[in-house]
Amino acid sequence: MSVINALFSAAFLILVAVSAAVTGSMVLLALFDWVLRGKKSPDPRVEGQLDQWRGDLDHGSEDKTDGALENIHAEQMRKFGAS
Repeated sequence: MSVINALFSAAFLILVAVSAAVTGSMVLLALFDWVLRGKKSPDPRVEGQLDQWRGDLDHGSEDKTDGALENIHAEQMRKFGAS
């Protein structure tokens, strides 16, 4: 019985050490990235291109509903007494 307890204890301690190592490495890598990243000003040509692409993606995305879904939803809400 003590052998099984020792194995479980060893496995638990290994898992705790591994999780601490993973968490610590994530924090350290994030800090290194933050420190080494320079304060670069964005290229104005890229910003303008991104705005144009966002406009192209938003174009034609208006919702076209006939109100049927809203009517069904309203009927179900009245059925259950919700407002």
